Amino acid sequence: MVGAEVLARLLEREDTSVVTVLRADDDEQARARLDVLLADVLGLDRDARDRTVAVAGDVTRRGLGLSAWARDRVLATVDGIVHSAASVAFDMPLPQARAINVGGTHAVLTLARDLAARGRLRRIVHVSTAYVAGDHRGTFREDQTWAGQGFRNTYEQSKLEAELMLGSSADELPLVVARPSIVVGDARSGWTAGFHGLYGPLRAFARGLLRRIPAAPEGLVDTVPLDYVGGAIVHLLDHEHVRGNVALAAGEAAITVRDLVSLTSRTLGQPQEPVLDPDARDEAGTPVLLPYFDVRTHFDTSRAAAILGHAGLSPAPIAGRIDALLRYASTAAWGRRPIDRRTARAGTLAAV
Repeated sequence: MVGAEVLARLLEREDTSVVTVLRADDDEQARARLDVLLADVLGLDRDARDRTVAVAGDVTRRGLGLSAWARDRVLATVDGIVHSAASVAFDMPLPQARAINVGGTHAVLTLARDLAARGRLRRIVHVSTAYVAGDHRGTFREDQTWAGQGFRNTYEQSKLEAELMLGSSADELPLVVARPSIVVGDARSGWTAGFHGLYGPLRAFARGLLRRIPAAPEGLVDTVPLDYVGGAIVHLLDHEHVRGNVALAAGEAAITVRDLVSLTSRTLGQPQEPVLDPDARDEAGTPVLLPYFDVRTHFDTSRAAAILGHAGLSPAPIAGRIDALLRYASTAAWGRRPIDRRTARAGTLAAV
């Protein structure tokens, strides 16, 4: 989802060309996958295709699994890297999560060092998550990494481990770490390339399947719109002077589970709100998400506000975008009738 948004924003700039690494058996299959992404998901034209190179790769393999030709192409033409490849599965066994999220980051880091040795590397942006904070209570600062926190799942743990590994290269490379919180659809159109994470409970809620939600009413739900995250990552890619960690989160504007349920109920026109009960059975069928309904972490976003605010980038409050989010989800049948990004951003979707 995030990678597709970043790719679209880069290709909307006529002076930018992109080498995209995709999982595929060969470069021809990678090209076919990329063409589907560009046309059917993003709605981009032929010019965008002409400014992309698709190469087959695998972040869990040595050298990213790039062919000799692809590696030579990257080393000769690339000056910036956005590393957004990761497994976001919360229930993946830790060794597998580490192989993708830590091992993959190490492979990208090795490529970055090779580019730097040739004097070509201008920038590397690593996409992490605000939830490297784990179960930390209270404010989690942008400059914090390991703070004695526990983890809800292997995703959080492996992403923190990747950050700790990158820390040893912070001084030698033009590196910045972007930490999005829960990413949902575009603030205006509601568009998203995938219905994961928070969309599961929202879908069950919209269908009236949740009468009792297994959630702590005062738990914090920190969501940010996709357009903010994509815009922020591209901005960080362009500004080499920014180093360290940048939290792409709602921060103090995050709302409680109680307020999110009330807001969603009003938007959907449901006359009666579900009961919030931490001990209720998981009617949504999404047990791996339950810990995120009892988050007590406030993400410090002061550095992000200082860096991104000058560019007009700030996360729109969810109260002003919940209607667009649910309207797109309904129109797209929660992913069964997807609408491409360009169409969604240009048109007016039907009401929920």
